[in-house]
Parts: sequence; C-alpha cells; structure tokens
Amino acid sequence: MSFINSFFLYLLPLVVVPIVIHLIGRQRYYKQEFSTLRFLKQLEIDLIRKLKIRQILLLLLRILLILLLILVFARPYRTSQSPGIVVGKGETLYLVVDNSLSMQARLKGKSLLEIGKSSLYSATEQIDYPVYIKLIESTQPQKIKDIGLITDPTGIEDILANIDASNRSGSINRSINTIQTDLKSQRELNPAIWVLSDFQLSDFQRDPGVDAFFKASVSRVILFPVTCNLENVAISSISIPGQLFRQNQTVQIRGFLSNWNSNPVEAPVSLFLGDQKLGQALLTIPPREEANVRFEFLPPAQGFHQAKLKISDDDLLMDNKRFVPLNIPDRIRVLIVSRNPDDSRYIKLALTADESSVILVKMTSPSLFLTEDLAVYDLLVFSNIDELSDNARAKLNFFLEMNRGLLLFPGKDCTPEKFNSLWAINFGFPKWRTTRTAESGQYLKSGNIDATHPVFGRLLRDKDSFEYSPEFYTIPGFSIGKNHRILATYEDNTPFIIDATLTAGRGILLASAPVAGWSNLQMTGFFPAIMNRLVFYLSQQGMPELDMACGDTLLISPSKLNIRTDLSIHTPDNRRIKLALGTNDPILFDDTGIPGFYELYSEGRKINQYAINVPESESSSKFLSILDFEKLLSDYPGKIAVFFIGGENDLNRLEHHREYSDWLIIMVLLIALLESYIGRVNRKIRGKLQHG
Repeated sequence: MSFINSFFLYLLPLVVVPIVIHLIGRQRYYKQEFSTLRFLKQLEIDLIRKLKIRQILLLLLRILLILLLILVFARPYRTSQSPGIVVGKGETLYLVVDNSLSMQARLKGKSLLEIGKSSLYSATEQIDYPVYIKLIESTQPQKIKDIGLITDPTGIEDILANIDASNRSGSINRSINTIQTDLKSQRELNPAIWVLSDFQLSDFQRDPGVDAFFKASVSRVILFPVTCNLENVAISSISIPGQLFRQNQTVQIRGFLSNWNSNPVEAPVSLFLGDQKLGQALLTIPPREEANVRFEFLPPAQGFHQAKLKISDDDLLMDNKRFVPLNIPDRIRVLIVSRNPDDSRYIKLALTADESSVILVKMTSPSLFLTEDLAVYDLLVFSNIDELSDNARAKLNFFLEMNRGLLLFPGKDCTPEKFNSLWAINFGFPKWRTTRTAESGQYLKSGNIDATHPVFGRLLRDKDSFEYSPEFYTIPGFSIGKNHRILATYEDNTPFIIDATLTAGRGILLASAPVAGWSNLQMTGFFPAIMNRLVFYLSQQGMPELDMACGDTLLISPSKLNIRTDLSIHTPDNRRIKLALGTNDPILFDDTGIPGFYELYSEGRKINQYAINVPESESSSKFLSILDFEKLLSDYPGKIAVFFIGGENDLNRLEHHREYSDWLIIMVLLIALLESYIGRVNRKIRGKLQHG
C-alpha cells in the first residue's frame, strides 16, 4: 500500500493522546465520608463493571478515530493492472489535442485532426461516466480548459467538435509540463492522459522533464498517433543572405524545402514578386530530407515589394508558400552632429557625392541637436563628440528605441574618459582604451574584413582585404564585448570597424576620423563606398524581421512612427482594421493567424509591411516512428500505452491506483457516531452512581 500524502504519517504518534488523557483521568480521585448502608445502596457492581468496559471501548474508538483521520489525509491507495484505455467513474481525464498546422494535412478528403477526433471519440466508449474533463490544445500548451463533469459521450463529442485547426505551432512537451504542474497542485491520484497528435518531433521529443514525468507520475498516458505516409513537400524556411537593399542592385532569396515522402521527389519552385512570376527551379529532394534553392533578381523600382516562393499543391496546402518583405528605400534621411564643420565635411561629401543618391544629409551642432525632430531621420552620425546634455541623451535614447541606427566617429577633441562615459556606459559601444600615434613617415594600413557581413558583401569581389588601403596615423584601441562584432581591422588586427548591438537600436563605430592627422581615409575612393554601405545597412535595421510566424504579435508604436491620426492594418484576407490611437503605445496587434503580408497604412499611404509565415517547426518532415513508440512502451511499462488509429490495438495493461479515502471517511463517521453514543451512555451511568 502507498500513500499520496505520506508526510501526514508523521502525525501517527498522536494516537497516544487518548491513552494519556485516559490515564490522567483515572488519577482524579477524592475521598467522601458516607455510611456503610448508603455506600451499599448506591454501589451497583454491574454498573461499575459495564462502565469500565465501555471506558476501555471508548479509549479504543478514540485511538482508532485519530488513526483513521491521519490515514484519510495521507490518502492510501493500492496499485493494480487494468486496460489502459479504461477511465473509471469520477476520475479526471486530461485531453491533449494537437491542433497545430501539421494536423491540417489531408488524407482521403479528411484532415488528420478530423480523423484523430473521430478515433478519439470512439475510444470514449471505454469511459465509465461521469468523469471530469480537462482540455489542452497544443497551440495553447500553457492553458488548461477545465470543462468539468461530463455525464455521457455527447459531452466529449461537443468538446472535440469545437476544436479547430490552427496555423500556429504546437507543443506536446509543454502541454505535458502544464499537466504535471496541475497534478502537483490538485494531487490527483488516478488521472488518465490522452494525447492525440501526429507526433511531429518539433512538437514532441523525449527530454529530461518529460522522462521524469513518465517515471514518477501516477497517471495513465494513452498516445493516439495519427500516422500515415503523406504526399507532402514543404517550404520550411526562407532567407535573404546578408545584403543591402539598394536601387539597381540585385537581391538574392534562398529557400529550403523538406520532403515528407518516403521516396525522392522532384519539386518545381517558383519565385513571385507581387503577382509576377520571375523564375522557376526544379529541385530533387531525397526522402525525409531537405534541399535548397537560390534566386537572384533585380527589383523594378524603389519602395515596398512583396516576394514569395511557391510550390505545387499537395496534402498540406499551408506550407506551400513563404513570404518575404523587401523595401528598396527611395530616401534615407541622415543627421550629422559634429563639434565643428571640419569634423563632418568629408562625411557629408562622401554621402552626397552621387547626385542620384537617395541619401539626404543635414548637419548640426550639439547645441542645436535639441531642436531637431528625430522622428524624421533614419540615421544619426556623431563625429568628434564626447559630451551631450541630459536632454540630448534622452532624445537620442528615444531615437534608438525606434530601432534606428547610429554611426559614431571618435575625434581629436575627444578624451577616452568622456567618450566612454557617454557612448560605452550609456549606449553599449566598445570602450576606448588606448591611443597610438605613428612616427613621422609611418602609418598602418587596413587589414582583414568580415566578407560575410552585408556591409562588405560583393564589395571586394570575394577578397578578404583591401588592395589599395588608406593610411592611418592615429590608432585608437577599443575593447570588444559580447555584443560587438569586428567587421574590419587594421593590419596589426586592432579593430577598425565595429558593429555594436546597443541597449536599444544598432550602431557602427569607426575607430578613426576623416580628418588630417588621423588618416587619409577621407581622400580615398574607399571612404564614399564604405560610408554609403554603412548608411544603407544601419537605416535598414528597423525593417520587419523575416522570421515572424502565425500567432506572433506585431508591436506598432504610433509615437515612434510620428503618426497621430488614421492608422490601419490591411490583412492577407483583405480586411481593413482600424487601429485606435490613444494612450497605448505600442499597439499590440495579435490577429496574425493567416500567413501573408500585413500592411500598415497611415492616411492612405503604406508606411510599413510585415511578412507572417507558417511556423518553420510545423514544416519539419521528422515524426515519431513505430520504433520510437515501441521504445516508449519498453521504457515505461505500466505507464504508457499506444492506440494506433486505424490499426489493430491490443493495449498494454496500465497501473491503476485504487484509493481508500472514501471508505476511510465512512468509517470515521461511523466510529464518531459510535463514540458519541457510548460516551452519552457512560455519562448517564456516572450520573446514576453519583445521584442514585
């Protein structure tokens, strides 16, 4: 016999309390003078004998009553074996239903979810009603729906009918963890857990938490796998390799496809820009494996573009498209803040050398910086600045919180102490440690570059260093932290260009200055080229991410977009949703259940767009196999059974725990009544002995 709340057994010594009270009570004697005739008259030997017997019986009943009360709280139970699918009367049944994207795959005109729900309903014939039902949908794994007492199969049929397939990802693992937490709080003795799923490995994997639950749990777990050979190919992911989006520059898009079939498949993949088909490729994908395809095209104009990859229809339609947003900027507004005009003159010349450039530059001083409306700028450049007022810092923080970019140059009037106090401590740039000055006639050249970074992609034609390098005479040394990435070095490996993930936004630090005495960087053709690339890179940091999935929440900040009226979202299913502008900033938009493009409009003008794709995890071709299920059964005998939908099932007998608390409670009530009755009789006898 085992106990659910075994810690109550530590109270067993309390059974001696009635004995102690009884012994103490026996010592309470007193003398009373009376005549022999009166004593003989009042004393009735039979009554005294009966009183003693009842007192001993009363003592035993009180000991037993305390013992039973302790056992009631300890909740004893016995373990036996019973068919796994049986759910007893009054027990709790946890239903875990996988309604994730992969369950939308169709087989003979029905989705896997529909097939699974029909089989699950047929299994409910083994339930001895009424039972308590708790429902968890895998797409909401942390939420338990407490359905309550169900008295007949119709109730479960209604529950299953109201479960709809979702485009979101699911997690059986997290659902099981939620059940584990609920069982600890409720201390259920004999719950049954039924799990309906296709058991995609992205949804269910054996991890330490799940293994520990199966080993220690008193529950009976029945797995209902919906298994079949699906004729499906999925576009599992889409990416844009590191590059800058600029006018008259080609764009590369890469797609990854996974084959769910047990045989090789030839899959045609098409690239669309808007509704126009730009290209097609034929991929041969090995069984249960992945392959990738790359497209390159030239966008026809500046502005917003919507690209997508598409494959032919198959058993699962939702994973046959993936979307990616493109924004070829038609203008980039840059504000340069410098101590004096000489510090920024060459920076402005480098950015405006090309008359057809989309970069619009304005120069200002630290004192006039407070008068600028930073919401209209895409990028800020600070040159030879190591001090800002508190108000100026607050404005700069607001700018970076809009996920905008910051380009930073040290300068001859900066001191490392002040520079670090402003830029390193407050914003997260590298710390300036040392400064070296080359002797007359000597200088350093540039060293290696990170050719994988978008700033240098396609710049040096697959080279990793500059053929003609600027000359550097003053070399500031910066220390690199975990949020910093070196993009280029001097020839002695001292960091030259550093990409920094700031406390908000993103920044680039050039460990040099385009002024005489520091370098001749400003006099070379390298300077305009790298400056334009840095500006395009930093100005595109605020673009929507590519990995947003169905169910993700869009964070839209009207104040940071400088919008005060008329803001709306256009959804892929042609809905126009007006966003209420008020005190909430950002606005949380979570109605993203349909894949496609979500366009943000203000006063009839598109100002942003977001690509929402189906979750990558739901496109995986990896599922639990028959061998995996057999391993589960062998590792957890008596804990898990598998009900193969559409197959022959001879379910394992699982551990069934029968609790005795109900019987103990009845015994406690009967003993309490008996103790009360005997105690009342004893009181009457004492009364006769004292007054008779």
